[in-house]
Amino acid sequence: MRIALAFAEVGTVVARAVVFPIVVWLALSVAAGAQEVTKVINGETIEVDGVGKVRLLGIDAGDPAVRFGPSGPARPPRSGPDRPPPPLITGSIAVKPESASGDALKRLVLGKRVRLEYDEAADKDGGTRRAYVFLEDDTLVNAEMLRAGHARVDTSRPFSSLDQFKELEAEARADFRGLWADVEKR
Repeated sequence: MRIALAFAEVGTVVARAVVFPIVVWLALSVAAGAQEVTKVINGETIEVDGVGKVRLLGIDAGDPAVRFGPSGPARPPRSGPDRPPPPLITGSIAVKPESASGDALKRLVLGKRVRLEYDEAADKDGGTRRAYVFLEDDTLVNAEMLRAGHARVDTSRPFSSLDQFKELEAEARADFRGLWADVEKR
């Protein structure tokens, strides 16, 4: 009886010695997969601690920080010798520090831990890495930006969720959400 009890105790000690490190290793690997977002550069690009710049795969926020355009109503043409001719080039350059899509992305991810998943089909150009960005509750940030209408689908390169993303954009457009809100006015 004592021998059986001794073997049971040794088995428990060995099991603890083997199982505990495995559990700790698994917990650390899951935690290592999540990094904190330190900066939102624009509506489609974030900076992740330990990774650097990452573009949200499959979306195009299309809200540039610098806009070029007319400075106001067109001037009337010259009507006589006492009026100078209108300038050949008119317009303005507006620097817009914030954007609606950038603000939405900040609310979603800034200061939060995220998990990045890369799509090999879309990551061939060697530039800024493109990834699916997941929050800790497994919310896909790329899809949320489309669902809320803060971005369009980027069809410039193939990726595995293209069809799903097109459906989300169509729903946002049909419900006039985000950038689609003023579509009726055009």
